[in-house]
Amino acid sequence: MHNALEIFKTNINNSREQSVLYDFLKSQVRAPVPFDDLLRGQLVVAVAAFDKLMHDIIKIGMCQIFQGDRPPTPKYHCENISIQLHTDLVGATVPPKEHLFESAIVAKLRYMAFQHPNKISDGLSLIWPESNKWEKVGTKMGVQGHFASTQMKLIAMRRNAIVHESDMDPITNQKTPICSLECKNMTDFIDSCGRVIVDLVA
Repeated sequence: MHNALEIFKTNINNSREQSVLYDFLKSQVRAPVPFDDLLRGQLVVAVAAFDKLMHDIIKIGMCQIFQGDRPPTPKYHCENISIQLHTDLVGATVPPKEHLFESAIVAKLRYMAFQHPNKISDGLSLIWPESNKWEKVGTKMGVQGHFASTQMKLIAMRRNAIVHESDMDPITNQKTPICSLECKNMTDFIDSCGRVIVDLVA
């Protein structure tokens, strides 16, 4: 899972570049328009980086289980596969069955989002049998599990408001304010949470 983590780190660092641009423009450029959408863009990219990390480690973990390199979890055992895939796996030679299985997992995960804490926990159950996942994550992050899951939920809600509602307050029709510190704190939390999860499940 090292490669998945390195990709995540790169994506998070790329998201932070928008804050650098925001700070520069705010201090150097006089313009009649705000630059706040750069901060909103950073949050969207950071959440996308986390989502991709979850997709990657779940895929890797499931493939490890399939190959016998990792113990299966109860949820893994309960996952449904098509009769066609089963037939293909039984008779697979070229491409090998491991490749067919990985392709099927990628296709299955493509339509899933791992941003809300419940979805994250459910997805991780495919590779991690821990029953109190957010407690473990929170403890390793130095906070209570409830705080960690609530923070992730709030970040996901803000991301959804930006992506689906243009971050507009439905009553005032004005954009919800955002500042550099708020954006930094949310990005730092996402970064820390992703690293901790990889450390726990690897």
